[in-house]
Amino acid sequence: MSLTNNKIKKESGLAEMFRCSAKSLSELRTLLTSGLLVAMAIALRSAAFQITPDVRVSLQFLPICVIAMLYGPVVCMVASFATDLIGFLFDASGRFYSPQLASVVILSGLIYGVFLYRKKNDGKLFFSALTSRTIVVILCNICLNSYFIYTLFVNKNFSLLDFSGYKAFLIWVTPRIVVNIGKLPFDFALLCLILPLANAAYERIRKEFAIVRK
Repeated sequence: MSLTNNKIKKESGLAEMFRCSAKSLSELRTLLTSGLLVAMAIALRSAAFQITPDVRVSLQFLPICVIAMLYGPVVCMVASFATDLIGFLFDASGRFYSPQLASVVILSGLIYGVFLYRKKNDGKLFFSALTSRTIVVILCNICLNSYFIYTLFVNKNFSLLDFSGYKAFLIWVTPRIVVNIGKLPFDFALLCLILPLANAAYERIRKEFAIVRK
């Protein structure tokens, strides 16, 4: 009986999370703060260090994670998509905009939002930051993005059912795996530094604004 109650409570908690996140989209404070953070994410995306045509190091995930912490999955998915689309317009790669890659970006926003929403400056925040970033790096960056980039822009004839093409794919994807896994501890350290500072600054500004309005 308790297991059933816990399941119901968890499902209602997720539903409430998405409801609150979606509702905050109608608030001016959410739009202004998220817009500023999206602009920061686009700037960081533009300043990414390009290692190879298909591997680059970027810190754009930091403002996106702040949005996830403050406003939840719905806002974070919208912000992630906006960052990707606007950033693409400034990108000189010459490649077309891919709905597949865009869906992965939205998925990453969902993951960050579910794990980080309303986490405070304690162990839960650090654990959620580590968990969400690890999932995004492995699932989104290494697995999904690598597959879509390779099949869309490198070898359109590649198929997961064609084992003869795996050797070339593994050679191509190895630098992506090394870079993403190698910088994961650095990503985590930055999140542990930035998220508590961002949360404290946001709460201080919110309280001061509330006092001014009174």
